Amino acid sequence: MPPAQDEPREPSRPRIAENPEDIAAREPFTVEADIEIPPPAVVRRTWLAHTFESFRTRDFTLFWSGALVSNTGTWMQNAALVIVVYALSPKQASLYAGIVQFATGAPVFFLAIPAGAIADRFDRRKLLIGVQIVLLGQAIALGALYATGVFSPTRAVTSLAIICGLTLVAGTFSAFMMPAFQSLLPDLVERKALMNAIALNSAQFQSSRMLGPMVVSAMILAGTGIAPVFYVNAVSFLFVIAALVAVRPQQAFNPATMHPEQNGPGSSEGTLARLGAGISYARDNRAIGMLIVSTALLTIFGFPYMTLLAAITDLNVGGSVAHVSRTVAIMLALNGFGALLGALGVASLPSSTPRYRVIPYTLLIFAAFVIGFALMHAEWSMGVFSVLAGAALMATNSLVTTSIQAAAPGHLRGRVMALFVMSFVGIMPFSALIFGPLGQAIGPARAVIGAGVVLLAWGLLLAARPGWLRPAQEVAAE
Repeated sequence: MPPAQDEPREPSRPRIAENPEDIAAREPFTVEADIEIPPPAVVRRTWLAHTFESFRTRDFTLFWSGALVSNTGTWMQNAALVIVVYALSPKQASLYAGIVQFATGAPVFFLAIPAGAIADRFDRRKLLIGVQIVLLGQAIALGALYATGVFSPTRAVTSLAIICGLTLVAGTFSAFMMPAFQSLLPDLVERKALMNAIALNSAQFQSSRMLGPMVVSAMILAGTGIAPVFYVNAVSFLFVIAALVAVRPQQAFNPATMHPEQNGPGSSEGTLARLGAGISYARDNRAIGMLIVSTALLTIFGFPYMTLLAAITDLNVGGSVAHVSRTVAIMLALNGFGALLGALGVASLPSSTPRYRVIPYTLLIFAAFVIGFALMHAEWSMGVFSVLAGAALMATNSLVTTSIQAAAPGHLRGRVMALFVMSFVGIMPFSALIFGPLGQAIGPARAVIGAGVVLLAWGLLLAARPGWLRPAQEVAAE
């Protein structure tokens, strides 16, 4: 009802846009008023609210918390396996560790594309729950076999074969988990918060990468032994299973609601066409294709500094085996800390910031820090470069992930993200196979420097050709 004529009217107030970053939605005098610097307390609250805005969503908070506990357990198990494999044969530790790493990562490379197609055709939430149950069983099996003395230096080859068999099972099911995990995340938040949610998820992963080995070290110092580590990992899967049961993905992204011609059981799309749909989309969408290529190059030439970390530390710092091992552990922790900072930095970026414009520069910074790390000969300087390299690496990875997930259509998201998973996780074992012998032949520092130079060249090319990463939506809008 309109106010009575004799009632005093409230003075008109400038309209404030719902999105503070949407300058175009404001009236001119409102924009001018923003020139006034707000109080520091307001700035702090605004920064915190923006950086952690996705936690306002119930489903994302549940999913994030469950994944943090589960991933911490997984990194605990990874650290424990390193100790178990080393104990089987200290003289063959590098070879054995490489075999186990290959058995874990190779299935991701070979199965990522069909796994992405499955993630697009079935309920991603139920698929993830099934995979968690299998991984829970694998953790229990490792704990039981270790506790009963099956893993023994007197049967090193047999023990290694059993470990490889179990890690091969885990790697196979992880190949089906990763595309479903990546493609489910956008279903849990509003689209405007997607960039923030993906960056916070990266921060969760990096936090677990730090926490897992720290918990294992504490358990060993407390005298609990290795077997309980595997059992703790098994229990950790219950948390992510409970979170998956509780979340309710948005119907707009639910495969069950998609048009049958796109994705349903009655689709006339052939099996091969379905499997290749993600590849076709990346081929036709130049920005997506270049992001996938950039991820593959980042994995091949960016991760050798981690693969050869122990050798570089031994070469540049030297000392006893115990001293080198302790230094390597510190470098890994510092790298994880830097990665956490990088993920939080991406989470704090305004949603209006074009991610594709930032990627070439974070890639260049990462390449420079990797080269610097290989040239350092003091522990403190290696530690500084380890933090900086970890931050730049995770910033680049988070920016690429958010760009791909934001651009991929819902009915193809699983298959497109499968390409990302294959180019990121699946190529890692092959990078190790390439740079391990190369580091042995020309020296680990020279191998890492050479890899860094390749990344520098690619980053410069992307910076010179910004249109390569520009989303198709922006090009079409012009």
